[in-house]
Amino acid sequence: MTLRSRRAFIGIAGTAVAGAAAFGDLYAQRRAAHSEASTEILDGVGDPRFRELAPFKDPLRIPAILEPSADRMNDVDMVNATIRLHSQLPPTHMWTYAGHFPGPTITVAKGVRYRIAWNNRLTGTSPVKAVWVDPEGPFPGRLPYNVPGSNSGRSRPEVDALTAWTTVHLHGGQQSGIYDGATDCGVATGETQLAEYLHDFSAHLFYHDHAMAVTALNVSSGLVGNVVIADDQANLGLPQGRYEIPLMISDVNFETDTFGRLTGQLLVKRVLLGQDAYRNSQTTPRSIPFFGPFTMVNGVVWPHLDVEARSYRFRFVNASAARAYRLVVVDAETGMPVRGAMTLVGTDLGLLGEPRPIDEALSLSTAERADIVIDFAAHPGRRLNLINTVAGQPVGSVAPLALIAHPEIMQFRVEDTGRPSTRTAMPARLASDFHRLVAADVPQATVERVVVTGYDRSGLMPQLWEMKEVVAAPATGGTTVQLIDGTKSRTFRRVATTFEDTTTFFATADTWEKWTFINLVPPGSPPIDHPMHIHLMSFQIIDRRSVDVTAVNVSADRATIPITVGQPLAILPEESGWKDTVTVHANTLVTVAGRIAGKTGKVVYHCHFLDHEDEGMMRPLVVMPAAIRTIHSMLMNMMDDDASTM
Repeated sequence: MTLRSRRAFIGIAGTAVAGAAAFGDLYAQRRAAHSEASTEILDGVGDPRFRELAPFKDPLRIPAILEPSADRMNDVDMVNATIRLHSQLPPTHMWTYAGHFPGPTITVAKGVRYRIAWNNRLTGTSPVKAVWVDPEGPFPGRLPYNVPGSNSGRSRPEVDALTAWTTVHLHGGQQSGIYDGATDCGVATGETQLAEYLHDFSAHLFYHDHAMAVTALNVSSGLVGNVVIADDQANLGLPQGRYEIPLMISDVNFETDTFGRLTGQLLVKRVLLGQDAYRNSQTTPRSIPFFGPFTMVNGVVWPHLDVEARSYRFRFVNASAARAYRLVVVDAETGMPVRGAMTLVGTDLGLLGEPRPIDEALSLSTAERADIVIDFAAHPGRRLNLINTVAGQPVGSVAPLALIAHPEIMQFRVEDTGRPSTRTAMPARLASDFHRLVAADVPQATVERVVVTGYDRSGLMPQLWEMKEVVAAPATGGTTVQLIDGTKSRTFRRVATTFEDTTTFFATADTWEKWTFINLVPPGSPPIDHPMHIHLMSFQIIDRRSVDVTAVNVSADRATIPITVGQPLAILPEESGWKDTVTVHANTLVTVAGRIAGKTGKVVYHCHFLDHEDEGMMRPLVVMPAAIRTIHSMLMNMMDDDASTM
């Protein structure tokens, strides 16, 4: 395994990684010491001095490169580290992969088999401070998310006592279940998770912690990094080398001292749902997922990147716990959008068939990726800001109700050499084997699954409902959904809602499947979009439609819920390729189709809001070889027959 700086591997843009050449030596020292390490990329203050942070003050951090060896085990140590996230912040204590945040970018060629020993060398308790806060808190009229500091929030002693229990999931990878980072198979400090990976496709993936009940906290502590499987079509003419950069976007909050100055300590502030939500210390209260007021790119709050007046390829990934982004490039001087600045060349799992221009905004829910080319040749000497926006509101405006306290993401500073700039032509064709799926492409014998994202009886907390089609609604017991599509009607019975319920989804490796997700938000419940992720499946969106749920009542003990399917809805360009995560908007239905991987084992599917995942919106999916699946089905049928005679 080779761990090197971005400078050594592909060079840098501007001063983005000054001092990074020592990463290799630092990594060796950390592995030897297994103790608190310090990554001094940014100079800055040593103690709290600032109540606010200046946007675009610090250079973008380019993650170190990890090139795994194919002929031996590659060790990656999870270690405590001190990372500076902004020059006006004191250094932040974090849990990291190899002492870096984000973790080293694993770069590997398509078809290379490699093994990693993920060694848990973390010590002490979680570096994250966690609190519960009331809906208004001490700032009437302002959402608590928009304010740094825990203020009068209730402490969470269960998090204060949290020690390292980790399992690494390679998101988007198609590895056997035993190597997938099973959520209930974490390893404690001093233990190792062994994994083997082989990628038969080119794409931008990412790895992150997936430990049961604490995924959100562990990822917030710093346990996340990129994986780039290099293109096997090098003659495409896309930017490469120093002009190809991963951009990992995530939100964050920080604790403050008694004077309101930012301390740099990571803070997870969750807002309670309802005034009586916090009943006792033995029950997790109903609450909204975590959102932070500050945005990091590659582990730096609101950074800048010096770029040449030419094309760059940026591999975006939304690594936030719950926040969705609607990214727009604007001129820093005028504040106006630079339309057509971004060209989409790929989605979660690889290149499109041809480039697709982004007219204005690029939307990314958590865990989604977008492969974007930006040509700066038309903007010499200008500064372009990448900002988060809300559809229908003025670009760049603060949007408290959408939890956007600060729209800034990062800034591109384009050089001006005084020479005429030459714009780079985009290739007309990208992936020669790409085909945009439509419903008619799905084989008739394809397995169909239906999953509803519903709510508990309070109407406040979302749930995952695993459904099974039945001939008619049962006379007594249970919740059923009647799906009405024109003159057609199908009835589904809810068979599971939590991870611990009986496993009901069994699949055959290397076969087609079609999944329909229905986001059911009854009147009076908070509207939430759910990014649904299926392990070991690559798919495309073949249908998205509105649904009418005005007759829904989730508070009834037993109910048949009628859902009427409405009109088709748009599928965005950034959703038009191969994906592993799909956004299911409130009161919509989304159908995806694709292949289960040729790997086998017990994996999961879940909402990728990390707090939702921890709180039950996750279910098992068991993938078997075809012959084993046949025998298993026969055994299940025998047990069903026996149960029906009792």
